[in-house]
Amino acid sequence: MQEKNSYWLREKECERIFSETGPYYMVTTAHQDWLLYKSREEFIAGTNLVAVSAAHSEFTVVDDVQMNNHHHIVGCGTGRSVRSFVDIFREKSSRLQLALGNKSLKDWEIRIDEVVDLRQLRNRIGYVDRNAFVARLDSMPTGYPWGSAYLFFNGNLWMMSEGEPWKELSIARQRSICHSHEVNLPEKYRVLDSMILRSSFVDYKLTESLFNSANQYFSMLTRRGEADVEIARMLGEGIQLPNEEVFQIVGGWYPDQKISMMGLETKLVAAQKMKKQLGCTNKQIVQILRLEANIVEQLFPIPR
Repeated sequence: MQEKNSYWLREKECERIFSETGPYYMVTTAHQDWLLYKSREEFIAGTNLVAVSAAHSEFTVVDDVQMNNHHHIVGCGTGRSVRSFVDIFREKSSRLQLALGNKSLKDWEIRIDEVVDLRQLRNRIGYVDRNAFVARLDSMPTGYPWGSAYLFFNGNLWMMSEGEPWKELSIARQRSICHSHEVNLPEKYRVLDSMILRSSFVDYKLTESLFNSANQYFSMLTRRGEADVEIARMLGEGIQLPNEEVFQIVGGWYPDQKISMMGLETKLVAAQKMKKQLGCTNKQIVQILRLEANIVEQLFPIPR
């Protein structure tokens, strides 16, 4: 009983922190049909632009991931600060891409979605941190160098190199890192190999305080499901859950029945939910529900 009470006391504290530090927003840049970042140096430049934009807008970043053709960023601040962040980031990113010989990003579509409650915030942080894990086969979320996941609940951070303090860098180097003559950044910012470290511009301690425990964060980090599908659809991103997760979700819909033994009518209803709510492919529906392929194709004709 005491352990259960402790859980709810921690939940209450998380709710208080969410309420007092918000509002929170999820910022998502539109996917490009070319690679924004093709090398380590270009990824570093993109990371620095997130850090600089946050500093100049007073928008607090609590989580982010930088993919090769888009960004996801979660943070808190006023409505004015998040709009300022987006404007600065778009303008600086456009200049960087032009310098790299790519197209201008002056009309880059960037979504701002307010996070309505703590549950939604946790889901979106989980979604952001899973991005690299879903898109790449060579990295776990906590091992991806261009995102914040490695910061959270990591007791080994103190063993890592913390880089050089921003104020100790030469003006020339500061201008090179910022891609600008404007180099006024917070003293807490630190640099390693010309990259402003996420540990200095992401408020990872605040992020940790929004989860009940490290175990809860890890559970959300490794769990996909209906929440991911909902977020992906909102953002216009494609997603396909693995069969094991779909099987678990469908099993949860019918806890008193074995999926393979369900009647045809029940399976047809389940197929509709799998297509509508989970975005399952026809092949997944056939495999999980053990329906005939021709029945599924009649339900969901494949464009020819």
